[in-house]
Amino acid sequence: MPADRIVAQDYEVASRLDQLGLSASELISVVFQAVAAKANFVLNHPLNAAGQLSYIYGTGALRDVLRPKGWQIDRAGNIEATFDPTTGIKIVFQNADSACEDGRDPKAISDKGPAASKAVDLGQGNLFPEYEEEDREQRRRENAALWYLFVYINGDDVRAELSFPKRIEDGQFKGFNERIYIIKPGEWASMMPKVADGDEGPAQDFEINVTRKI
Repeated sequence: MPADRIVAQDYEVASRLDQLGLSASELISVVFQAVAAKANFVLNHPLNAAGQLSYIYGTGALRDVLRPKGWQIDRAGNIEATFDPTTGIKIVFQNADSACEDGRDPKAISDKGPAASKAVDLGQGNLFPEYEEEDREQRRRENAALWYLFVYINGDDVRAELSFPKRIEDGQFKGFNERIYIIKPGEWASMMPKVADGDEGPAQDFEINVTRKI
């Protein structure tokens, strides 16, 4: 089922992310950290370590870029999210089996549990609801619109989208209100740091400075 809205053109992406208090360069820097973490997988690690490393460092990188802007760590329902008290939205880092394909919704690598299903359901209302003063903060967190940063990593094929699911059924996302394409097919190669001839490769602690066409 196609999403209600797909935002794919660079100028539209920049405008929409700005409305959410975000930028493409911030989210792309998160993807770089997730890709680097997954690349640290070695044979002696547990089989699921590559995905776990990507998730751990992706979640941490998301908070690294958002918390200085006033976003907050949120763990309601044991869901590791980052919450913006200004807009009332949450973002969760999610490894996915695809991204940025119009005819195919991203699927979580690992099935989602009942807590995620409940959180997605609660977040379907108005993004800026009004609550009584005494329970406003708690209600805003419980009913926050839950967005997912879906990251697909398959060798040199890396893609990412920030999307707002409608619901979760049988452990997987079913339908999306909106999908915002951050890294589309074929774009990843042009984002990689350039390596001069004779160099072994970029240092692990390089600073990422990503620019997008507006």
